[in-house]
Amino acid sequence: MTINERMALKIRLEQLEDAEIRVIQEFQKEREYIFKRLRELDEKEGQQAETASGKPEYVSFNTLASVPPETSGGEVLTKERKVRKSRPSRRSKSGKMREEAIQILKEVSEPIRGAELQRMIEEKTGFKIANMTSFMKSVEKLDPRIRKPDRGLYQFVNDTANTEEPHQEMEQNEHEPEENEAVAEQK
Repeated sequence: MTINERMALKIRLEQLEDAEIRVIQEFQKEREYIFKRLRELDEKEGQQAETASGKPEYVSFNTLASVPPETSGGEVLTKERKVRKSRPSRRSKSGKMREEAIQILKEVSEPIRGAELQRMIEEKTGFKIANMTSFMKSVEKLDPRIRKPDRGLYQFVNDTANTEEPHQEMEQNEHEPEENEAVAEQK
């Protein structure tokens, strides 16, 4: 009897898998229909806004350019590109988080652990940081006064003399071998 039960269970698993595939396909079809319908509605709203206000909802790049773009053959390109009105983007979220990180580091005088900084940023902004290391690298690029004195520590350095020294030292080190080579050639 266990052999028959085993076969019945295997058959039922196959039936479930087939049913899952059919349901997933139905969801995909419905999702595609919804997206298609939303695009149609967006186009209608854009046309209605254009006719109602007399102005297009989109801003053309060609109207902003003073000279029409040309190809290498000298012919003028007439294809217009459209830009939608600005909407909130992911950048604004990460921008707020970066500004908050800089503000926190300015307020704290000594180096702060990355985990603690991450917790403080997430509490103040309400947004989650997926990868703290890459996030802090973007913050360091944004403000060169943010330093990483040791592994897992971040700090805001106030004096500008310290921010320029590493660049000056590197430039001096780059020139020193050339001077030494020139002195060696003269001897």
